[in-house]
Amino acid sequence: MLKDSDKINVIKRIEFIQIELEDLKEHKELSFQEYNANRIVRRNVERMIENIANALIDISKILIANENVEIPDSYREIILKLGEIKVIDIELAKSIAEIARLRNVLAYQYLDIKWSYIRNFLTKKIDGVYEFLRAIELYINN
Repeated sequence: MLKDSDKINVIKRIEFIQIELEDLKEHKELSFQEYNANRIVRRNVERMIENIANALIDISKILIANENVEIPDSYREIILKLGEIKVIDIELAKSIAEIARLRNVLAYQYLDIKWSYIRNFLTKKIDGVYEFLRAIELYINN
């Protein structure tokens, strides 16, 4: 059973992710041309996605620690571990684990490489994030 303090920390992160997702909605139709030309938009979108990824990882760490399971070394493996220990569906864990990779791409890659990952996040991965949040809310409330 999740400690109250851990539950509060998870809920805070869920709420934070929901706010970031809401802010990202205005960029759902973002084109490469705008992303490339408008550094403020580019910086904001990248930062929001990075914030979401970090919060997903934080949630995962909290829940894994609660299960008294060793926390893996990589962010991707941390999220996959949630599937292994049956906190979330394994296929959802695999999908969300790709967001951990995106976090690293944002930090270290060039614009054209970043763009393909960002576009995928904006058009496909957002739905997985909402599914992840619903699954975590179910988990912490049972």
